[in-house]
Amino acid sequence: MHDLRMADRLRETMDGTLGHFWTDLRDVYNLDTSKDGYVRLADDNLFHVDTLRTRQVRDELGRNADSLPQPEAVYAMTGSTRSIFFDIAGVAQNNVWGQRASTETIRSRGVVVNVPFAVLENSDFLAVELEISEVSRWSGLVGINEKIDANKDGNRQYAANTVSGEPLEIEIKRGFKLKLDTTWRVDGPDDNRTVSTPLVVGTSGATPRSWHDHLVPLLSVQDLINLAHEGFVPAERATVDFKCVDDGQPRETPELWSARLMALPRRGGVSRPESMTEVPLFFLQHIGGVRGLRNWIRLDRQHPRATGPITNAYRYGESGVEVHLIEIALGLEYWTRVHKDMGRAWAQPRRLRKKTLEPLPMSIGRYVGPAFTEFVGDLHQWSDRFWNTYNGLKHVPTFEYDPYEVQLLGEAGALLLLGALLNRVAGSRIPMQVICNSHRTHMIGYNTRNLLASGNHPNE
Repeated sequence: MHDLRMADRLRETMDGTLGHFWTDLRDVYNLDTSKDGYVRLADDNLFHVDTLRTRQVRDELGRNADSLPQPEAVYAMTGSTRSIFFDIAGVAQNNVWGQRASTETIRSRGVVVNVPFAVLENSDFLAVELEISEVSRWSGLVGINEKIDANKDGNRQYAANTVSGEPLEIEIKRGFKLKLDTTWRVDGPDDNRTVSTPLVVGTSGATPRSWHDHLVPLLSVQDLINLAHEGFVPAERATVDFKCVDDGQPRETPELWSARLMALPRRGGVSRPESMTEVPLFFLQHIGGVRGLRNWIRLDRQHPRATGPITNAYRYGESGVEVHLIEIALGLEYWTRVHKDMGRAWAQPRRLRKKTLEPLPMSIGRYVGPAFTEFVGDLHQWSDRFWNTYNGLKHVPTFEYDPYEVQLLGEAGALLLLGALLNRVAGSRIPMQVICNSHRTHMIGYNTRNLLASGNHPNE
């Protein structure tokens, strides 16, 4: 169950608290080396650690403000808890003379509260676990069984039991594992209880690793969940394990908060999914379960130029229809060229005439299977139209176009790129088929077929 005291400490840190701050773990608890100040979560979803530095100004007179050192982390002892602020976003100083104080502000995207500094062997993370609600259906992991019966008097009775199954684990790199599991918690007053069984996504290593090593695969998993639900799906809670000296004393679990994982981006029009009960675009089982998830993490790390065009919209917002089509085209071009350089036969364009090659999307459209060809109606016509539009937008300043058509071509191209990538991680053509048959994409296919058949955009 969720520790309310731990949540209160995190909330108090977000709301703002005074404290002592250090940038070197070895100095923690040494008040002679601490910087004193105030920390809060600001409107930009960053923690602002504001400290006084009037005494240091004279010693640093003349230093170039553009070359301020950026610490790896900030260690804090506040009125609420003991914390580590990580994922540093920037440092700024305000050096003044006279009757005002000089200050420094360090901004960070993440924090861990309840850190046991006294027994900490290493500030790196041994394990991280996220809780993400309303995606158990997508993962296929069930955390609760519900039953409604009628007793002998005819009255209905409701019973719910939590399910404790074996977690799904797989090694994503040597000595570093990914885990999927479920947990449960009960909240609310006695007459209005709420039972939740969120999905748990965790990373763990045989030895401590930097926060970055843990967050990168967790962000990749979240990106996949975002794609399936067509919106930003935030993690609700996260915990951290540290390597500590065993002093025989009970300790509270450190809790993590990360803007990258938990805060809805405030720019670019990023939004949550319209509905978490709607059937996802695809399920985890369609990409091969936890093995496919491991493959996606690896692919995302190795080929961000292919995954970025389809995942970035749920983190940084959507671009205009013209930019979106160009980004998708570049992703398709990159993915095809990578495999062409590897000597893959499918990536070699076919020759239409003596000096004319087929448009680039043709090869990848064939390779993903017949589902996409049926989806657009005419693969060659769609590929030709998509590629000509891309080249016109990119290279011809006077290129004239219909924004509706550009949007529709870009949406179909994004599905092609997504299907190609998921086919790779699944080792089958099932993902492309599932995407093309989804109710979420039905109108894109319908309108695309009408567009190709008529030469004009369909009536709305």
